[in-house]
Amino acid sequence: MKHPVLRFLEARPFVRLFLPLMAGIVVADAGDGFCHIPYIYVLSILTSIGALMFIAHLTHTWDRRAWFGALSLLFFFAVGFASCSYHWRRTQVTWPTGAMVYEGRLTDGPTPKARSYLCSLHLTACWEGDTCRPLDTEILLYLPKDSTVSALKAGEAVRFYGIVKPPTNFTPAFDYVRYLRHRHVTGTLYTRHWQMADTLSEGWQARALQEREHLLDYYRHTGITGDEGAVLSALTLGYKRELSEEVRQLYNISGASHVLALSGLHIGILCTVLTLCCSLFLPGKRWFLMRKLLVLPLVWGFVFMVGLPVSAVRAAIMFSLLIVGSCFTRVGFSLNTLALTAFGMLLYNPFLLFDVGFQLSFAAVASLLLLQPWLESLLPRSRYAAIRYVWGLTTVSLSAQIGVIPLILYYFSRFSPYALLVNLWVVPLAFLVVSLSVPFLLLSLFPLPALQAGMAWLLTHAIKLMNHGLALCNRLPGADIAHFSFSLPETVCLYAALFFLFYGWMQRKRQAVVWVLASLCAGLLCRIFV
Repeated sequence: MKHPVLRFLEARPFVRLFLPLMAGIVVADAGDGFCHIPYIYVLSILTSIGALMFIAHLTHTWDRRAWFGALSLLFFFAVGFASCSYHWRRTQVTWPTGAMVYEGRLTDGPTPKARSYLCSLHLTACWEGDTCRPLDTEILLYLPKDSTVSALKAGEAVRFYGIVKPPTNFTPAFDYVRYLRHRHVTGTLYTRHWQMADTLSEGWQARALQEREHLLDYYRHTGITGDEGAVLSALTLGYKRELSEEVRQLYNISGASHVLALSGLHIGILCTVLTLCCSLFLPGKRWFLMRKLLVLPLVWGFVFMVGLPVSAVRAAIMFSLLIVGSCFTRVGFSLNTLALTAFGMLLYNPFLLFDVGFQLSFAAVASLLLLQPWLESLLPRSRYAAIRYVWGLTTVSLSAQIGVIPLILYYFSRFSPYALLVNLWVVPLAFLVVSLSVPFLLLSLFPLPALQAGMAWLLTHAIKLMNHGLALCNRLPGADIAHFSFSLPETVCLYAALFFLFYGWMQRKRQAVVWVLASLCAGLLCRIFV
C-alpha cells in the first residue's frame, strides 16, 4: 500500500509539477539567476531532459515509473531555473554614466511622497546625440511636486533629462535592490527637466487604467468622498492611494486588511451578481452556456481595469476554470486547480513567487481548501440557517488565518487575535458593499441622478458602519500584538509543524499530534520569553 502523501500527490498532478518548478525558481534567484552561466547551457540541459522523456515515452525503455517521474521533476526544475534566469538577465541593464534624454510611458498614476511624486515608468527610448536607442525596461521616476505632475495619468508619455542610476540598498535589514529587481525595476532617477511627449497610450492596460480613473471621478461626483470614498475605491477598483494612514492602520490592526485587497471574495461576489443579472435577462436552461460565456469576459474586463493585481488574477483564473468546468458538468475548486493557476502564473513571471500578495493569496486559499471541510465537519450540521452561516464563516476565516499567520509574522511582525471576530463583522458588510457597487457602477451609464444619489448614500453608510465596527474591535485589550517578528527559518519550521500537525490528526496518529503540539508550544514560549 502506498504512503498517504504519495497517494495525495498522485491524485493532484499539478501539485507535483508546481513543487519542482518553484524549487528551480528559488535556486536560480538565490544565485541571482547565475547570470555568469551562458544561457545556451541552460537551454541545452532543458532540451536534453525533454528529449530523454520523449524517447522514453515512445520506446517504453523504462517500464519503471520512478525513472520517468524523476526526469519529469528534473525537467520542471530546469524550466523554473531557466525562466528565472531569463528574467534576471532582463534586469541586468548598464546605464550611461552621463545625463541623457529618455522617453517612457507611465504604467500608473503618480504617487505622492514627502518631497516628490513617484512615477512607475516603462522606458521605451534613449537619445545619444541624434541617435535614438530603443529600450524595454522599468524605472522609478521622481518628479517635483506641482499641479502638472499630479495631473499625469497612466499611459501618458513623458520625455525627461537626467542620469538614471541602478537602485541601491539603504539599510542592511532590507534588500531593496532585490525587491525592485523582482518587479523588473532596473533604475531610479530624480529630475526637474521633463515634458509631456504625446497623447495617451493606445495599449489595453493603459486604456483600462484610464477607465478606472473615470469611475473614480464618478464616485467623487456622486458625493462618495473622504475615508468612505477611499475604502470604496479600494474595495471595488483596487485603488488604494487615497487611503489615509489612519484608515490603513484601522484595517491592519484589526486583521481586516485582506478586504481592501481585491481577491477571491471580491471576484466571487462579482461572479454571483453578474450571473444573477444574466439569469434575469437570459432565463432558462437553453441560455445556460450563453450566460457563462457572458460572465467570463466581464470578470476579466474588471480584472484588467483594476490593473491585474496578483490576488485578483489568481481568483479570476480559478473562477474561469470553475465556469468552464461547469459547462462540462465539472463543479468545484480543488488544490489541483490552485496549483495549475500558480503554475501558469509562474511560467509567465517567475518573480511573482517572491511577491507578498502572491504568497498570502495562495497560502490562504490552499489552507482553506485543506482545512475548511475538516473544520466544518467538527460541528454537527445544525437545522438553523443562522448557526450554519456563522459556523461556516468562522471555519473559512479560521482556516485562511492558519495558512497566512506564519507569513504575516514574517513580513509584518504583528498579529491580530480578534481576526475571527472581525471577519464575522466585516465580510458580510464587504459582501453588501461590493454587491451594491455593481448596479451603482452600471448607473454611471445612465443620467439618473436621484437613483445614483440614493445608492451613494447606502454605500457611504454601509462603509461607515464597517469602519465603526473595526474601530470598536481595535479598542479591545490586546487587539494588536506587534513587534513579534519571525525569521525565515522560523517561518519554514512553523509551516512544517502545522503540516505535521494536520497530517497526524488526519491519519489519527494521536501520539505524533501530542509531540508536535508540545514542540510547537515550547518553541513559541521560548521565542516569546527567551
